[in-house]
Amino acid sequence: MSEKRLTESLEKYLLAIYDISKNNPNIIVKDVADYLNIGGASAATAIRTLARRGLINYIPYGNISLTQEGFNTVQLKIYRHNTISEFLNRVLEIEKTEADNNASAFEYSMTEDVLTKFVHFLDFMKQCSCKEPKWLKSCKHSLANGKISEKCVNCTSGCKDCNSCR
Repeated sequence: MSEKRLTESLEKYLLAIYDISKNNPNIIVKDVADYLNIGGASAATAIRTLARRGLINYIPYGNISLTQEGFNTVQLKIYRHNTISEFLNRVLEIEKTEADNNASAFEYSMTEDVLTKFVHFLDFMKQCSCKEPKWLKSCKHSLANGKISEKCVNCTSGCKDCNSCR
């Protein structure tokens, strides 16, 4: 991006343009305003900002389209969101809608660096050829039962002879 990280609001506009463009190549400000259920003036202001940042092509009263940078930004946003949502749903067993809602909150509560590393970690864990790590199984057990397993208690107490710790 040519400027600093997008706000949640600007990302919503960018995602709206992306979604609308799937069915309508001739997007105008009114389409975006209607899609987001907001006023035209607010939409026009955000669209001008996105154009200044090089994320969309737009001339006043003309059509709106994503630039390559805008498309790449949307793809990264969707990828990050889906990765976090999938983690919340599959690993922490949070219901899909709640996982989706919380994924958005996660994204906007982290700095760019932390978000990048967090998503990289989740992606790595998903792609790693190792079996599910023991600590992840233990965490799921703890979530389901409300307490840490006996094996984990032994590990955390520092037992040196416990084979389950290795």
